Amino acid sequence: MNMNIIKNLCIRPDVDIGHAMKVMDEEGKAIALVIDGDDRLIGIITDSEVRRAILNGVSLDCLVKSIMNTNFIFITKNYTQTLVRNIFEQKRIKQLPVLDDHMKVMDLIMYHEINNKPSKENYAVIMAGGLGTRLRPLTNEIPKPMLKLGAKPILETIIEQLKSYGYTNIVLCLNYKGYMIENYFQDGSSLGVNIKYVKEEKRLGTAGAIRLAEKYLDKSFFVVNGDILTKLNFEQFLNYHQKHENLITIGTRKYEIQVPYGVIELKEKEETVTGLLEKPSLDVFISGGMYCLEPETLECIPKDAYCDITDLINVSLNKKRKIGSFLITEYWMDIGQMQDYDQAKLDYTNLFLKHKIMQKNQSQQAPK
Repeated sequence: MNMNIIKNLCIRPDVDIGHAMKVMDEEGKAIALVIDGDDRLIGIITDSEVRRAILNGVSLDCLVKSIMNTNFIFITKNYTQTLVRNIFEQKRIKQLPVLDDHMKVMDLIMYHEINNKPSKENYAVIMAGGLGTRLRPLTNEIPKPMLKLGAKPILETIIEQLKSYGYTNIVLCLNYKGYMIENYFQDGSSLGVNIKYVKEEKRLGTAGAIRLAEKYLDKSFFVVNGDILTKLNFEQFLNYHQKHENLITIGTRKYEIQVPYGVIELKEKEETVTGLLEKPSLDVFISGGMYCLEPETLECIPKDAYCDITDLINVSLNKKRKIGSFLITEYWMDIGQMQDYDQAKLDYTNLFLKHKIMQKNQSQQAPK
């Protein structure tokens, strides 16, 4: 790996967790390397540590040293490819630091770089039929998923993210100006993917549109809103869903709500005030617009009738089916309003486009 990237991944133990997450997102490696004053590796932070910390209520302002993994796995410079593959398979890790005799990082080996997996059979259903009313006048002439981030549509970036994890079977659910999407992507071969289309003759809601794609969905599948910019690890998402044997797994995001008033705390069933919080911040978990589902969910969706994903989830809960939650710790942006789109354009340049340029420069270097 390019040493400039490795340097960018290195942080000190006294920085906060939020900074570590930013480093992980910017370089797209899902790891931060914690080094001491002598540049020796003393710990690592991956998505797993961050996700565990957030679920346990740890603040992002807490220091990295409070959650870093100090019992990390590494190898020294005299390694073989067989050893590396065995470690990845046996230890179920995604990143492997290479250290010198002084515990300084010489290289970082990524699992996906040495394991070129074939395309997976699971489909991803992308909801691309929305009207995009909150983004007018931009969406008066083109559908929201076709708005540009850099030089390409939002939808193309979503498809590329799925493809990077081996998910090349795509179903696009179309409605508003769907012909523009179909004309642009066609069968997907130019992107190295296989695209099928389903078209709503009338608005059916998120789940209703999924039912139209029923003939393709005989295995676990994704549902992704067509206006989401994210660096979610889709492979981890699906693995989590299947490991926990969920009918539906909701990709969730931690969200902070600032209450604009003083909040009164009352003793239960009494009018006695026990406290006053001045404009507190509340942490809630929101739906990230991304889901993993089993084919059995299709039985709960009425044919040719309006049904949102929330309706499907509530019906499944009423039937006592298992619904899970997967915390999204990677970069995530719902492009629902104009200010979101403006921010997404900036983030795309910094987090997606810059990373691709660095990858290109790295690939042009002479091999070691």
